[in-house]
Amino acid sequence: MAATDHPIKRLVTLAQLDFAAWLLDASVVSVTTRQGELTAMPDPIDTDQVLFVTLADGREVMLHLEFQGPGSNRPMPLRMLEYTTRLALTYRNIPTHSAVLYLGGAGVHDTGQHTLLNAKGQPWVAWNYQVIRLWQLDAAALLALNRPALLALIGQTRIERPEEVVPQALAQLVQGTSGEQRERLLTEFLLLCTDEEIAAMAEHIITRDYGLPETPMMRKLREQGRAEGRAEGRAEGRAEGMEAVRQAIVQTLVVRFALTEPQQARYRTALAAVQGGAPLQALLESALRSADPAAFDATLAAAGLLLAGE
Repeated sequence: MAATDHPIKRLVTLAQLDFAAWLLDASVVSVTTRQGELTAMPDPIDTDQVLFVTLADGREVMLHLEFQGPGSNRPMPLRMLEYTTRLALTYRNIPTHSAVLYLGGAGVHDTGQHTLLNAKGQPWVAWNYQVIRLWQLDAAALLALNRPALLALIGQTRIERPEEVVPQALAQLVQGTSGEQRERLLTEFLLLCTDEEIAAMAEHIITRDYGLPETPMMRKLREQGRAEGRAEGRAEGRAEGMEAVRQAIVQTLVVRFALTEPQQARYRTALAAVQGGAPLQALLESALRSADPAAFDATLAAAGLLLAGE
């Protein structure tokens, strides 16, 4: 997703304990955060959320979350491979659980189980992560968790009977939270409703049944969320998406052929000249299939791209 304060990121910040207990399926005592950027020059990357969770049995685990909507050229499996590698190098002694939450129909083909093959066609590198397609998740299942803060996600799930589910979700959320947290959760609830009719129904119920008028904070966050959503949709398919594919190409070559830093720099320079999602996707496919760096270099040459020094 674009580097904006997206509603779902804010929601995780508001409900860290609930998200950790849900995704880890364990009793959680506390959750802390640390800087999300994984600095590895010259390519620092920024994860969506990294939570450090203390479980009821005293163990500390790391929960890495990524959120992905439609309209992105960035291949999630290779992004997750890079994130997993960086996290393992940065936090070597902390067990990690990674999860991708897909929104709005994204992630149809992602199983969360991935393997790269060596030149002999044998498994060489394998990685996995939890996949949750919110748009396929039954809203009733979310209600059954009895975690009020998570119900702000209802609008991203599959709601078969909104006239029953939405009032139940709002009742649980309102009764299970209070003060500023309740106000902010209700705002995110409305922002994350992709169906305008459901959003209107929820807004009506909030005002009619709970006497909670829209406050200045709610208006500000809603207006901000709508603007961010429009900007995010444009950014995902353009500059940010193309740069992410370039990074994925280099990372694939690094994993497969153990490139030196000077070799990586030469590929980054050559790929910087490539514009457009289709050409970059073709090069990514070549990076995955080429038998050796020379074969990939031939693909670059055929596309009119020269490596530095040539």
